[in-house]
Amino acid sequence: MASSATKMANEPEQTREEQQPDVQLQDVVFSAPVTSVCYWTTIFLLAIVGTYLIDWWLTHPGPYAAPANDPWGITTPPWLILPLAPIGVVGSLGHAAWCALRGQRTWKMLITAASLVAVMGCSKLLEIYLAPI
Repeated sequence: MASSATKMANEPEQTREEQQPDVQLQDVVFSAPVTSVCYWTTIFLLAIVGTYLIDWWLTHPGPYAAPANDPWGITTPPWLILPLAPIGVVGSLGHAAWCALRGQRTWKMLITAASLVAVMGCSKLLEIYLAPI
């Protein structure tokens, strides 16, 4: 029994030695400068892609969907719905940059902007590939 207790007492020291390179790598990867560079790079890339998609959306307006036949006559005009994604991208990226300038990183805003960029990109692809039909 004493030998198993001695083994258990010695195991954490051995695992500490084995895990030390991993811990050092985590310290480097998750350090403040690396996280800051990743955050600002994400903002920059989303701004480039979002700007391209917003420019494409403004210069190539697609056909509006036919209004739904609502029994009460309530329809939402397309000019009210279509700008929501571009406005959301600009707002989310602006809020993320503003928080970063104040020393906070709001990854949630970047995920929101990335989701809206994905929605705009998918709508662009659908419009391109479904236009000949």
